[in-house]
Amino acid sequence: MRICTLAIFFFFCLALRSFGQTIAATEHSKETAYPVSMYKAATSQSQNLYNGRQYYVYDNRSEEHQFFEFRKWHNGVLMYDGQRFDSIPMLYDIFKDEVIIKHFNGDHILLQSEKVDYFYVDNHTFERLEAGKDINEQMRTGFYDVLYNGKTRTIVRRVKQRQEKIVDKMVIALYPQKNNFFIRKGDRYHGVSSKKSAFNLFPEYKKELRKVLKDQKIKYRKNREVAIVTIVETYDKLARP
Repeated sequence: MRICTLAIFFFFCLALRSFGQTIAATEHSKETAYPVSMYKAATSQSQNLYNGRQYYVYDNRSEEHQFFEFRKWHNGVLMYDGQRFDSIPMLYDIFKDEVIIKHFNGDHILLQSEKVDYFYVDNHTFERLEAGKDINEQMRTGFYDVLYNGKTRTIVRRVKQRQEKIVDKMVIALYPQKNNFFIRKGDRYHGVSSKKSAFNLFPEYKKELRKVLKDQKIKYRKNREVAIVTIVETYDKLARP
């Protein structure tokens, strides 16, 4: 009888151990499956982002460069093909008007510009605007930095031109930058090349606009960007019904 009892106890312990292993295996399977499913979902979403052509950095030995602000990667926000991506390392080649992102394997990936709705990097929001649709017909389709997004919208087209100089029989690339400002009044954008051209858009408030710049000690020639945005913001406040 004692032997029978011991045998029953032995088989009971064996069954309990087997049951415990089954539960542990099931729980481990669930834990493993969860991150795998997350990875697959993330990969599926980003697959379209990273399937562009490879970008090769040119003129990388020159002191001046073709990029906006910096030649180093900066994390930014990107709206691409209808999907938003955060914390994406990116560069903006303003000579070619192209956006480059960094693949997790280190490759430089060139995005398809027509799929980029906007990107935000280094406190600047760039939108892709299409000539004849979003902007005037004679303006160039491409990325514009949105300086002021009020009723009287203000944008700037940032461009660089490539120049060369010879130093010790070596070709050195130069990239001087030029900023073309546009103010939207009504349904048209107007180019702003001087303080006078900015004031002429708002003749009824010219006196008040001059006073604001003077009171805030803003010199147009020294800081065109701040001056233009201040003029437009002030106009929107004065013209508010």
